[in-house]
Amino acid sequence: MYTNILSVLRCPHCGGEFELTAAGKEGEEILEGKIACGKGHVFYIRQGILDFQSQEQENLNSWSEYIGEEGYDDLGQKIEARKTEKQKKIDRDFLDAIVGEAAKLKSGFLLDVASGRGILLGELVKTVSADVNLISTDLSFRVLTFDRAALKRTAPQVKVNYIACDATNLPVRDGSVDMVCTYAGFTNMMDLMEKGIREAARVLKDDAPLINSSVYMDENAEGAKRAAKFLAENHMEGGEKTYIRNELLAIHKAYFSTVREKIIYEGIAESVEGDLIPCPGEWFANVVLIAR
Repeated sequence: MYTNILSVLRCPHCGGEFELTAAGKEGEEILEGKIACGKGHVFYIRQGILDFQSQEQENLNSWSEYIGEEGYDDLGQKIEARKTEKQKKIDRDFLDAIVGEAAKLKSGFLLDVASGRGILLGELVKTVSADVNLISTDLSFRVLTFDRAALKRTAPQVKVNYIACDATNLPVRDGSVDMVCTYAGFTNMMDLMEKGIREAARVLKDDAPLINSSVYMDENAEGAKRAAKFLAENHMEGGEKTYIRNELLAIHKAYFSTVREKIIYEGIAESVEGDLIPCPGEWFANVVLIAR
């Protein structure tokens, strides 16, 4: 953690400002310590990460479980090995489109929601201006420890603030961030996507953009029905609606004045082990939504 992050933080319980107590540092980075608000809410900095004690998803995207089974580097290699060359190119084009939009920010705070394995974050550190302050967030404290270690190896000069927190209740002040972006982070929130988008709108400055990446699918296709059944069985009823174009646009328009969509790819999905959406054999589209 770096002290510059204090200017945009707020207590997620009471909205109060924080005071910092540093207990261990490495150069400018605070590795151990705590922050406390005036009402006594205390959160700790561990291994350079500000930990708000968020809990990982139980049914999907439990990174601690995946990493425990595969190992961090092996997990990434295994996921990539499952994909065809066509799928890898589609993913690359999708990521490049998000990074291209993010590169338009020349200064200020850029918040990466649900960083996961740091795929987008790793590209952002190569691309964004040196005057942009990167904030990496994820539910999983553990996955952020791996992301931080990976960037320390590949880009030790880059300063990133890592925050383990809930994207539906960000510890960030109203109107304090200059851009929010994500690589399928809101998509993976399923039925909680709207809450995440609402929070993004809250923390963004006036006319600052949300760069959201998602997937469209045919609401009448068999895959959509299977997805709805799976999500309902896992207590995420309605989550499949976030993959329907009209539904997804309506969510964004509820919190932003303008929404622009860029279709990056559309075609028939191929099978990828472990993927629920897009559905193999059915139409899908990768889309980047720019909301202000």
